[in-house]
Amino acid sequence: MSDDNDDLPIGDIQFYDNFEPGLKDGTYQIAVKQDVSAPNASVQPISQTFIVQGPRFAIDASEIHTVFPPNGVIGQFEECLPHVALNKRLLPWERDIPGLSDAAPWLALLVFQEGELLGEPGGGNYAQTLTVADLLAADPKGQVLKPQLTAVSDDEKKMSCQAITIRSDLFSRIVPTAAELPYLTHARQVNTGDKVLFGMKDDGWFSVVVSNRFPQPGTAVNGAKNIVHLVSLEGFGAYLNAAAPVQPTLPQVQLVSLASWTFTCLADPAQTFSALATNLARDAAGNPRPTSSLMLRLAVDPPAAGSTGLAAAAQQRLADGYVALGYHAQTGEDAFAWYRGPLAPVIPNAVPKTGPFQTADAAMVYDPITGVFDHSLAAAWQIGRSLALADQSFAITLMRLRQTASRLLDQLAQQGGGSAVTSAQGAVHTRLAALFQSGVVQTIQQAATAGNLSPPARTPAASTPAHLQTLRSVLAQADTRAALEQHLAADTDTDAVTQWLGTVQLLYGVPFVHLAPDARMLPPESIRFFYLDPNWIGALTDGALSVGIGSSRDAEIQQAITDLLQQRAAAAAQAYRAALRGEQTPAPSAGPLAGILIRSALVSGWPGLAVRASGGGTPLTPKRIDHLGPNVLLCLFDGVPDTVVVAEPQEGIEFGVDDVGQITLRKITDPVGAPIGTLTIYNLQNPAAAMPTLRGDGLRVLNLNAGGNDLLSALAKALSVDRSALGPASFALQMVKAPEQVTFSGSTPP
Repeated sequence: MSDDNDDLPIGDIQFYDNFEPGLKDGTYQIAVKQDVSAPNASVQPISQTFIVQGPRFAIDASEIHTVFPPNGVIGQFEECLPHVALNKRLLPWERDIPGLSDAAPWLALLVFQEGELLGEPGGGNYAQTLTVADLLAADPKGQVLKPQLTAVSDDEKKMSCQAITIRSDLFSRIVPTAAELPYLTHARQVNTGDKVLFGMKDDGWFSVVVSNRFPQPGTAVNGAKNIVHLVSLEGFGAYLNAAAPVQPTLPQVQLVSLASWTFTCLADPAQTFSALATNLARDAAGNPRPTSSLMLRLAVDPPAAGSTGLAAAAQQRLADGYVALGYHAQTGEDAFAWYRGPLAPVIPNAVPKTGPFQTADAAMVYDPITGVFDHSLAAAWQIGRSLALADQSFAITLMRLRQTASRLLDQLAQQGGGSAVTSAQGAVHTRLAALFQSGVVQTIQQAATAGNLSPPARTPAASTPAHLQTLRSVLAQADTRAALEQHLAADTDTDAVTQWLGTVQLLYGVPFVHLAPDARMLPPESIRFFYLDPNWIGALTDGALSVGIGSSRDAEIQQAITDLLQQRAAAAAQAYRAALRGEQTPAPSAGPLAGILIRSALVSGWPGLAVRASGGGTPLTPKRIDHLGPNVLLCLFDGVPDTVVVAEPQEGIEFGVDDVGQITLRKITDPVGAPIGTLTIYNLQNPAAAMPTLRGDGLRVLNLNAGGNDLLSALAKALSVDRSALGPASFALQMVKAPEQVTFSGSTPP
């Protein structure tokens, strides 16, 4: 078994029965004994006691990777078995339930209908917060069965936990048996190359706990609330180790709840994955949108061919992705200017420039025909400068790098023979000495004594100071520039500066309002395509590199090293995501970069949403896939996609039956996963119909492993295999509803 998720192609999934740790939770002792054969010699045995401690009464919220159905969602989930995917692959098997086999997980996922949980609703999940000591204390009224736990430390007793209370008869009707528990939990491995990086404990590995109960359905008007709890079954082994759960003698049972969520089930498929994904590219009437209307811009048609005038010019600006924003000019006037962020609906033409922008004003563009400014690049420059100023470490490192470059230039000039490049400080000293020699100080003193303080006539300054002319002439020499770049390329400050710039060039830290300046550009439940504007990224970088420039010499040196920093920053941006995933840096594409923005319940409901893109049939490398908000996803690709696939996450795919109560049978031998027919396990049209695959009590609970007339037996017969060949991984393979996906394709937009 390999830990490298790249062994799997993107989009594939590998199931495993379990992932038991080498040492489970408990107290252990290491004993060392040595036998010595020398006369009258002996070595005393030694021992060391240690404790392996895992979660018991609570788990951190970061352990939950995803849940299905998503928390708070409303949709048609009648045919789905709820499940939770955990970031830690060992978690369900870290503890043992006394009296059950080691393969039995200590966790179970229970689904409740409204009214089945006792006590106050609280936050809607009916869980009660109490200390572990209170949880374990005997019920004073003798009505509630508590977890029968041993070896609970004093520190644990002080902890807070969540607990739910249910009727004993309901407990025995819905809780899995010891024989069923292993089949409702499994481990899986996926390739995470097409999704957001969550900082998972086991990258590409997950454990999954599946419920054994279908949700309570509602109607198209009134949805049925379902409440899901991930519970600990530790302390209840005596009630699970039989063909059916044993009903406790006490009227109520209290369970530790480690996580919970709610959803509403109704006969309306509007919020299923396929419906949400398909609607991203449809208008209000449900008709498919043309490709051109899916670009990131306001919904304005371009001007008709041959149109002229101010109206046509404004219309063209809007079609090119600009918006008109108000601004207050330095001279006091209030006006509006055009602005477009780095995400453009067209491939931008290169902006002519002789060097980096020194100021935001230098990046402003004026249209004399309309008399309106374009502040796009000026805003980018200012954002870059603001981000750099906000990061003190970067600003200090950048200034130190300039000082290194300045010293190198002085050394190179001296080695070149005689024409030394004076530093800014040296130039000041030289100028002051010349002033003393010219008698200016004496002249000032005489004027002050006579009471005449009128300033002397100024001699017009030269257009370029001599020391800057000398510096430029040295920098113009190819061997000097090559030596400077060679030295700086090996400097650790260069790496630090360019790594930071690389993340900024991927738009990390750039406020969302600068990416989509008008909310109408990305309405709810929409997908929008864009090109990445290199002019905007260049101005952003220029602004960041402007920090700490205090003299004309600093500016000249910064301009001399900007090309090197830009190239290294582009390489850092190319390698950033690959480095996070521990992969080799992909080769960059020769064309422009592009991507998509998605604003949808898909993003919040399916956090591990998979997005894959290709251009001309070739898969495109994702440079960034990140959430910009709870329901907004940004994807940047190294190239221009003509096909984008949005798919359910492989680690969070659904379990259950299709809309007629069937599952797709899949081979468990080579070729593993190949479909070989169907098996009806649930009559959705008549839920009350008696079926051996369900417990016969009308609660929609699977009869999974009752020993002879159950779901596993039916599956083994349908697959023509021995029942013992069906393990948890094989069972999961049968119950999986293949990940849904929606493909957006079309010719490359203009």
